[in-house]
Amino acid sequence: MKETVPAIEPIVIECDLPHPPAQVWRALTEQDLLAAWLMPNDLRPEAGARFRFLPEGPVADSGSIDCKVLEAEPNRKLRWRQSETAPSDSGGHCIDSVVTVELTVRPDGGTHLRLVHEAFTVVSIKAQRLGPRACATVIPLNSGRSGGRRRIEDMQHFRYPLRRAA
Repeated sequence: MKETVPAIEPIVIECDLPHPPAQVWRALTEQDLLAAWLMPNDLRPEAGARFRFLPEGPVADSGSIDCKVLEAEPNRKLRWRQSETAPSDSGGHCIDSVVTVELTVRPDGGTHLRLVHEAFTVVSIKAQRLGPRACATVIPLNSGRSGGRRRIEDMQHFRYPLRRAA
């Protein structure tokens, strides 16, 4: 059973990076580089591939965030669906959402990055026969849900994986 959660607006973050799209793509799709930005993962940037984000630090005991790649166009677009369960939810519900990252080359050779986190729905785990163990406080896409991780808005912490992707 799914029910839309109308109170949650899409989270949209845009920024310009001086790095070319191929370098930004590497930072978003290579497991160790993505881990330096968000958290450990086993991402394979292929449509249909399943992967997990694995929280660490103070939220490590909350479990993983189960994901499925919906679309992967190298150097251009990465889109995935994710399921996360709040640790305090004893009702057997999780929040499904979709994250889309689009890369556009800028005239100076840099990259315009647009990240949209949307399509939030509450799902009955029992109805879907899923059992994702995940945490609604981990993905640092907006303030207040960062679980101690750095926020994406400042993009400063994205510099390290970008340098390593060069």
